[in-house]
Order: sequence, then structure tokens, then C-alpha cells
Amino acid sequence: MERTYENRFEDRIETDQSLDLRFDKRASGSLVIFLDGNADEMSIRLHADEYSYVKIFIQNRMEHPFTLNLDADIETDAKIELGLLDLQDDPLTFKADGSLNKQGATMELSTGQLCLGGKKKKSNIELTSKVPHTYGNIHNFAVVYDEGQYEMVAAGRIVKGAFGSESHQETRVLTMGKDHTCVTLPILYIDENDVKASHALTVGQPDAEQLYYLQSRGLSTTQAMGLLAIGYFKPVVELIGDEVLRQEMEQEIERRAGLYEH
Repeated sequence: MERTYENRFEDRIETDQSLDLRFDKRASGSLVIFLDGNADEMSIRLHADEYSYVKIFIQNRMEHPFTLNLDADIETDAKIELGLLDLQDDPLTFKADGSLNKQGATMELSTGQLCLGGKKKKSNIELTSKVPHTYGNIHNFAVVYDEGQYEMVAAGRIVKGAFGSESHQETRVLTMGKDHTCVTLPILYIDENDVKASHALTVGQPDAEQLYYLQSRGLSTTQAMGLLAIGYFKPVVELIGDEVLRQEMEQEIERRAGLYEH
């Protein structure tokens, strides 16, 4: 029997700082998780049984420096699409390790981060194809303001014998202002010939023509930058199945990004 999970899932974890989620065989659905509370570090462990398919949206709402550890194991023809949105002022360290264990296993992992003055956002992500015919894709998006610090290491790994597998990644960073730090390191570890692998990286200031066009339509610089930020984070927000909540999240992005006009 197919099991469908609730559209919205909210949990606050302050005691054991861990969350284990297992998606049964042929399960499908979407989860929304808000991270809030007093914990300095938290671990989320995911296990997708065969033929399951789930979308997971996670938002960091911690108001202090925080570390999030994520581990995912994906079985035969199972798929996880997961997105992390971080709009907070405080530093965040994100560590993710995804294991594609059986043929047909798929994971799409996306991050969207707002990086503000003097506070570091640091991520280390790895997706590993352990058997033939698996698919991993990493998408990282960041908007960095004055003195913001963004550090991203993203690694796709295909081990020997995992032929027919794919490993892809993209990183897009929008820099606004000055004196910011942006370190991005895309890595591909490929130990098999019959595979598909790619990475793409763009880092730069807002397009002057885009800003001019938006301002010519009556938007202030603040509003224009907020809309550009929404465009960067849209692939992450689209993982929210609830349309009302998705619109609320876009408004929060525009509001947060628009607070920092330069």
C-alpha cells in the first residue's frame, strides 16, 4: 500500500538534537521542516526505501551559530529532492553526505543562503554513487552582501564499478557590495569511465541591465535586489508543496534581502 506523508511537517528538537526519517517502500509526499530552538548542533538522518519519492524543504530559523549535519541513504529507484533555505544573520555550518546505494537511486540537493556582514556560512556537501545507474545533483545558490562570508565545498563521487551513473552540480553566487569573501570549490571524484559528470560555477555582481529594468518599472533598489534574491532562491522554495506557504516564503526572502540596500 502506498503511504503518503503530510504536506507540512514541523518539529522542534531541543533535547537529543537528532531526527531520523525513514520513507517506506513506495512512499510519496513532501515535508516542510523548520529548525528552531536552542540547540547548537543537530543531525538529520534520512533513509528512502525502494521506489519512494519525497520532497523535503528545510528552513534554518536558529538565532545563534548553528551546525546542521545531514545523512541520506537512498535505495533502489528511490528519489529524494531536498532543499535548505538559510536567511539568518548568524553563522551556519552545513555538512551533508548522501549515499546512492542501489540502482536507480536519485538525490537532488539544493541550498539557498543569504550571507550578511561578517557572518560565515560554510557548507560541505558530498553525494556518492556506490553502484551502477544512479543520479546525484547538487545546486548551491547564495546572495552575499557587504563583508558576508560564503564558503562552499561540493563533491560528487562515482566509485569504481558505478558505471552508467551521473554526478552534476552547479553553484551560483550573487555578490552585492564590497569586502565580502566567497570561496567555492566544486569537486568531481570519478573512478569509472562510462559515466556523465559536470559542474558549473558563476560568481558576480547583479546585472546592471536587470537592475535598470526593474527600477524603470517603479521599483526601488531595495525592492529590485529583493526580487533578484527570490530568483536565486526559487529552485529551493519550489520544493514546498503548499502554495500559500511557498508564497509566504518568497515574501520573507524579498523582505530579508531588501533590508540590506547598498
